[in-house]
Amino acid sequence: MRSIIGLIATGITVLVLGAVGAQTASADAVADFYSGKNVRLMIPSGFGGGLEGYARAVSRHMRKHIPGKPVIVIISKPGGGGTVGAAFMGNAAPRDGSIFALALPASVLQPVLRKPRFDPRKFNWLGSLLDQPAVVSVWHTSPATTLAGAKKTQLIMGATGAGSNTYMIPALANALIGTKFKVVKGYKGGARINQAIEQGEVHGRAAAWGSWPASKGKWLTDNKLRHLFQIGQKIPSLPNVPSLTDLVKTEEERQIVSVMGVVSDIGIAFYLPPGVPGARVAAMRTAFEKTLKDPGLIADAKRMIFTIAPVKAHVLQKKIEGVFKLGKPIIAKFKAAMEAK
Repeated sequence: MRSIIGLIATGITVLVLGAVGAQTASADAVADFYSGKNVRLMIPSGFGGGLEGYARAVSRHMRKHIPGKPVIVIISKPGGGGTVGAAFMGNAAPRDGSIFALALPASVLQPVLRKPRFDPRKFNWLGSLLDQPAVVSVWHTSPATTLAGAKKTQLIMGATGAGSNTYMIPALANALIGTKFKVVKGYKGGARINQAIEQGEVHGRAAAWGSWPASKGKWLTDNKLRHLFQIGQKIPSLPNVPSLTDLVKTEEERQIVSVMGVVSDIGIAFYLPPGVPGARVAAMRTAFEKTLKDPGLIADAKRMIFTIAPVKAHVLQKKIEGVFKLGKPIIAKFKAAMEAK
């Protein structure tokens, strides 16, 4: 009897050691893959904007948490409000873990609204740095600088593409609350729109609130912008700026606004392409989570005036899947608002 127990115990020991050995081998394999490599971080906008600021802050500290400590190189694929970059990641990017991306949240809606070129449900989400409520703002010398004025006077708003919040939010306001925004598409990223605002080429834009301190903090401190309304979670520093949800009149209109609210919930989210080996996905998720607790990133966040409020990968996945479960009538009316002249 003792010998049988001893054999069983030995067998258990062998199995446990085998499992530990497999885990160690897997970790070593991930480190071997990343060691000495350049890992690309794709931003779906031009350089010089808020997204680049977030990407540089994360990449500066994340590399030391990735096994093998690769160099992270930021690349840019702007266009279509983030859909060009997302389509690249979904269809053409290497599926080996050598590239990851930062999402432009509004692009997640595009497969629901238009012919899909990618499926965000299939991305390997790493998590989100923070949620991103948005605000519609105009330059302080614009012909109208209040919401009431924007309902009487045409204001020219800069936008990247039809799939971006720079286009979708002003279009939604025109359809639901009667603003007279003329939205001009085609700008290659938020930095170019900001330049156009300063030069008087356009009067304003919609933007994720966090992108302003990250890219144009001096505009805020010098009071160069007038904020007309916000969308998404209430922005504590803008207590007197109304929310679009509170400006609409019916429950159906509030549900239509909630479609854009999903975008703000996604926020500053990072992901890998589909098909990346599971061990590398797990290593990158762990590295991202450790980065969000890194004292260096926390110091950068304080300097850049943003608050880290992490969203776990599985929570993010659920939010994105929820976009595809929205009722067809609400999606149809949202889409009609986007297409209204």
